[in-house]
Amino acid sequence: MWLESAALGEGVPGDQILRLDHCLDEALANVISHGGPVALTSLVLLRLVVRRGRGISTADLLIVDEGLEFDASVLPSGPLPRPTSLAEANPGGLGLAMMRAFSDDLSYRRVDGRNHLTISVTWTETT
Repeated sequence: MWLESAALGEGVPGDQILRLDHCLDEALANVISHGGPVALTSLVLLRLVVRRGRGISTADLLIVDEGLEFDASVLPSGPLPRPTSLAEANPGGLGLAMMRAFSDDLSYRRVDGRNHLTISVTWTETT
């Protein structure tokens, strides 16, 4: 709800909000599932910044958490290898691939013990 309200207030198109929302859901699920005990008891900061240029606009969604260090931006790109048997299949990993598919850019930095993940979507402004 917060993301949709904030993004609509900034004039972000609905399809771009949907892309950000899918990424936010996955990022928060990862913080909860993999961030460790500190992540479960700490606040998560969310910030949306919209930048407009000459016909091109970008929405950056910043997620700051105190979980274990994890850089989602450096995972191998491209499709995950398909398992050839059930024994080779590993659960997980698809959420990060989905975040890459729905975003135009993922960037990460670790500052003062906090993860700073920025998810960006870009679109062409129509007049």
